[in-house]
Amino acid sequence: MRKRIAVVGVLVTAVVAVAVVAVGAASGSREASGTILIGISAAQTGILAPYDLQSGQLFQMRINQINKAGGVLGKQIKVEWIDTKSDKPTAAANANELISKGAVAIIATCDFDFSFPAINAARAKKVPGIALCASSPKVATPAIVGPYGGSMGLGSDAEGVTMAEWMHAKKPQFKRVYIFRDNSLEYSKATADYFKARWVQLGGKVCGADTFVGGSNLDLSSQITRLRGKVSGCDAIFDGSWQPFGSQLIKAIRAAGINTPITTNASVNGVLVRQVAGNVSNFYAEGFACLPTYCAGTQTPLVRTIAKQFQATYHTPLGNHYALPGYALADALVAAIKKAGSTDGPKVAAALFDGGVTVNYFGSKMKFTTKCHRPQPAAYSIEQWTNGKDKQIGTWAVHSIPSIGDGSPCSGTPPKVK
Repeated sequence: MRKRIAVVGVLVTAVVAVAVVAVGAASGSREASGTILIGISAAQTGILAPYDLQSGQLFQMRINQINKAGGVLGKQIKVEWIDTKSDKPTAAANANELISKGAVAIIATCDFDFSFPAINAARAKKVPGIALCASSPKVATPAIVGPYGGSMGLGSDAEGVTMAEWMHAKKPQFKRVYIFRDNSLEYSKATADYFKARWVQLGGKVCGADTFVGGSNLDLSSQITRLRGKVSGCDAIFDGSWQPFGSQLIKAIRAAGINTPITTNASVNGVLVRQVAGNVSNFYAEGFACLPTYCAGTQTPLVRTIAKQFQATYHTPLGNHYALPGYALADALVAAIKKAGSTDGPKVAAALFDGGVTVNYFGSKMKFTTKCHRPQPAAYSIEQWTNGKDKQIGTWAVHSIPSIGDGSPCSGTPPKVK
């Protein structure tokens, strides 16, 4: 296990080195007159770097492309990124520093727990604070993040529901599921809770459940022992975690000789699956799109183009589909500024969240709403891993998100976007 984690560390370190150079070059002239400043308070280093880093780079790459096409409101856009180092208090301090320099929007981390300090700091200054890909329903709840907060993530509730609906429809032999819930993040807890709620709602059975807390020196031996005692009565296992801990769970299950099919959310996907879990088989995951770096199957021309452009710009491959929302966020934010005809925070937020901005989410059209501050309706690539190789085997759009009493404004039947 230590050897696998070391490999992940080398990968992240190498990518961070590239990011620091790229971001520094892009933000060096932020004080230039006649420009619009957008600030990023997200992780270039630390435990959230595998999510934030490439998503933020895609945001920057897309902004550069928009600038080449003329910018917005007759102005060029400058981006300044201050590393949170995966630290919550630093996220708020960064946001305040960026706003003091004139940032008209704050782009925050790919997780509610770590993005909320930055979003809340932006809210206090009436500046939009949008997470790159945070998925907890809380980050899409105006009562929590305010009128200016939201996320480009499609929702951990939607991810849990998607796997439950897909399994019910496409894998009818999976009748009894053992559910793992990683309590380290709101995201991972929600994927497990919503999977269970929708699974039971559809008539599925829960043959067992367990929890753990993802973190350094993770020891899953007790969980695997308990799983051994019940797995004979189960048809599948749901992995409600995030990377790299979700892949560590897969590795531990397979190392114990348990070959029961494993299903998961959208986080436990990408190159880290193979790096941490090895040549895993009989494993099903979700993606915002089938990313050509590691996924064989149907890729839209836009996704193929983005992957090539990223490689050419940053000299490293996209490692996870969770980076893609950064690209879409750049388009959505610029469209909102254009629609508002201003960089005034309340006007930009209103333009983004009133349903008037259509988001191209890599083949699916979505919109934010005043009720639910994230793109809807959620749709995913469904992928199967065999011998360490990933292949798209279908797609799924959420039909209905159950209400589980957590105050989420995104439950029910998602709106249709033409």
